[in-house]
Amino acid sequence: MVVLAVDTSTEVCSAALMDGQRPAFEISFPVRTGHGGSLLPVIDTLFSLCPFSKTDIDLIAVGVGPGSFTGIRIAAATARGLSLALGCKLAGVNTLDTIAMGALPSAIPVMPVIDARKSEVFCRLYAPDGTPRTPSMNIKPEAIGEFVQEETLFVGNGVGLYREALSRTLGRRFREGPEHLWYPRASVLARAALSQVSRGAIEPAQPLYVRPSDATLALEKMKSKA
Repeated sequence: MVVLAVDTSTEVCSAALMDGQRPAFEISFPVRTGHGGSLLPVIDTLFSLCPFSKTDIDLIAVGVGPGSFTGIRIAAATARGLSLALGCKLAGVNTLDTIAMGALPSAIPVMPVIDARKSEVFCRLYAPDGTPRTPSMNIKPEAIGEFVQEETLFVGNGVGLYREALSRTLGRRFREGPEHLWYPRASVLARAALSQVSRGAIEPAQPLYVRPSDATLALEKMKSKA
C-alpha cells in the first residue's frame, strides 16, 4: 500500500511517500511564514524524487492536531482535496500520537508537549510501549505534574519553551528528549495510518483542536454581547 502522509500542525512542514513498511521518501523543514504556499510544492518535489506517480497512492494520511489551528486546517484541506481527486482512502492521525511514536521504543513513559500559546501546552501521556494513558489535553505546563508520577521522557516544541517550568514542577521526573524528536515526522504518521488500516479502524481526517480557536471564542463573545 502506497501512502502519502503530510503534517503541518507545528512550525515544521513534513511530507512523506511510503510503500508499506519500506524506507520512506521524506522531506521535513521549518516554515517561518506559514504553510499555505509550502505543502503542495513539497508534495510535487517528493513525486519527482520517488518512483511513484499520484495514481499509485492508496492512502493519504494527515496530522489532525492538536497544534497550530491554521496549519491543521491547511493539511486537512489539502489531504481531503487530494483524496477526492485521486479516489483514495483518507486517514487522520493525532499529532501527539505521531510525536510519541517517533520516540519509541522507550524505557520510560513519553509525554509530547506542543506549544498551545497563551502559556499553555497540548499534551498526552503514553506508556513506554506507546499506549495512551490520558486523553489529549490543553493545560498549563505547571499542571502536568498531576499526571506524571514517574520519570518521563518529554518531547515536542513545548519542551524548549517551558523547560524551566517543567523542570521546576517535576524535578527528577522530567527527562528532556533530544530536539530531533520534538516534531511530527510524516514517515511516522504514515506508519500510524497503516496501523489503522490493518486494524480496520481508519480515523476521520477531522481537525482535533482540543480547545476552541481564538476566532471561535471571539465570535462567541460577540454573540453574548448582542
